[in-house]
Amino acid sequence: MSKTELMGAVPDGLARQNVMKEDFGWEVPIEAIPLPSRGTLYNPDSVLYNRETLKIKSMTAHEEDILASPAFHKDGSTITQLIKSCLTDNAIDPDDLILGDRISLMVGIRVTGYGPAYNASSSCKSCDHMNKFEADLSSLEINRLKIKPVSEGVNEFEFNLPVTKKKVTFKYLTGGEERLRNQTSKNQSKVLKTKIETNVTSYLESTIASVDGIRDRLKIKHFIYNMPAFDSKKLRSFILDNEPGINMSHSLTCERCGVSNDVSLPITSEFFWPST
Repeated sequence: MSKTELMGAVPDGLARQNVMKEDFGWEVPIEAIPLPSRGTLYNPDSVLYNRETLKIKSMTAHEEDILASPAFHKDGSTITQLIKSCLTDNAIDPDDLILGDRISLMVGIRVTGYGPAYNASSSCKSCDHMNKFEADLSSLEINRLKIKPVSEGVNEFEFNLPVTKKKVTFKYLTGGEERLRNQTSKNQSKVLKTKIETNVTSYLESTIASVDGIRDRLKIKHFIYNMPAFDSKKLRSFILDNEPGINMSHSLTCERCGVSNDVSLPITSEFFWPST
């Protein structure tokens, strides 16, 4: 089945008919999902600007086709196609959504499709015992944007590096930018034939918009590669601590040793393919 066929949720000849309602007496439920960013990070010309919620329809068998598509898995667009299929507003490109807003929609789509119960497992930090647990996705807290951008409708924020004393502006990545970053990082590793993963530097290259007003990408890349580790860590911590999104942490007491663990809910196959 081609991508085009997968993306067409309604069979030919039925596009203008509400068959589910008229013939079967049932309609696919629609839910409003909150955006952690409240739409404040999008350009005023964007359809996402100042949008506090987006409406999605519940997952159907068609969305299961998308999740199972080898073509989407191969090009890394599975989640983008899933979100696109569930959004009721066709004018929205899921790749334009910042990651925190995408995660909120992912959780909402999963809850409407299979319910809030999520079975996962995590290794204890003390005794390495693998604990199985059930998390309630509907109770996850929303992390709202805590800092102000450099100006309204601009996805850029300022941070002063403690060692070099340079003023950095950074942005929160969109889904499309994150996918491009991951692909570029993989390609670089293949070309350079190196075992060194560039997760930190590639993340900073994608995130940092300017250093002391300098926006030349080659100069910024050089600065990042020579940035003191303390500056790098402080900047990444600041970005993470203030990022709008969903708090995926879960408190878990080890069933073997009794030690309390704060774990991040893993997004595994169980998330969209729960066991019945």
